[in-house]
Amino acid sequence: MSLEPIFDWLQEWSQVIAGLGSLFLTGGLVHLYRQQQGLLKRELNREVRNSHTDTLRKRIRSWHGDIDELGVSDDAGFFSDNTNLPRVHDASVQPAPALIDVVGRDTEFRVVPQAIEDDRYLQDLLENHAPELKQIKEEIEQRHREFEDKKAQFRNEFPDAPSAETDDYTLTSTQYFDLWVFRSAVKLHREHLESDKERLRAIAEDSVENETSARPDPAIVSYSADARGGSKVITYEAQLKSGDLDVLSGLDDEIEEQVLELYYDAIEDIDSEGVYSHAVEAAEILDKMAETIEELKAKLVEYEGHPLYMGDCEYLEEATL
Repeated sequence: MSLEPIFDWLQEWSQVIAGLGSLFLTGGLVHLYRQQQGLLKRELNREVRNSHTDTLRKRIRSWHGDIDELGVSDDAGFFSDNTNLPRVHDASVQPAPALIDVVGRDTEFRVVPQAIEDDRYLQDLLENHAPELKQIKEEIEQRHREFEDKKAQFRNEFPDAPSAETDDYTLTSTQYFDLWVFRSAVKLHREHLESDKERLRAIAEDSVENETSARPDPAIVSYSADARGGSKVITYEAQLKSGDLDVLSGLDDEIEEQVLELYYDAIEDIDSEGVYSHAVEAAEILDKMAETIEELKAKLVEYEGHPLYMGDCEYLEEATL
């Protein structure tokens, strides 16, 4: 076979073949370049997400209050008091910390510490990266509203407290007497508390003996019914008809005995029906709220340990390629 036709064909198509080879090579280089660009883009975007996760993680730590860069402290387990979360007491709820702790003044209930409550990155965390945290936060807020509703219903329906009058003094209840009865009833009906009427009577006895106060004008002696933790409220006041506190030393034992009898009667009357049904429901709400707060604590610890926070937001959109 003659090679001349093959040689002629190669000469004729050599430029085309060379062009195709160049085209394939260029295409390969373009594909490789695009792959490298894609890898670089993904790596840069991952760094952006890493940085944003670190920003959000700082909010998690500030919210929890007992997590540092080394992790969770040994004291951060269930029912730890070393956090910035709300705390359920025997018959009340303490909100997350305010910017300024004003003694004796009611503060707005909050699940998030006031210092970061309006922080834009915390809002981004809840809205875009940690919907579970938002859901638990809203559940705690809802339970608190329900608790306050039950307290208001109890106080609105509670009958007037008894009073007493002698030749020397007038003994009347204050506007907080029904609040003390409500708290006492809640304590009795909490599943997670060891409380009974005998214990409540003992607390009242301590209060009358140790927590009385007097003021001269007019001559009034005030009595609290709770001397063992929690916020104390004045529940009864005795106004001396003589207007002279010097006579109190001769009347003190008599007034204390009378106040204690009123406390004993109020404690004995606590039930689970009628107006007291509101306290029963309030107690159940506090038990559930305590569990939900512990759930939030655990979820914050879990999120703090996540290497990356998924989800998209405006901050990522602005910074990613």
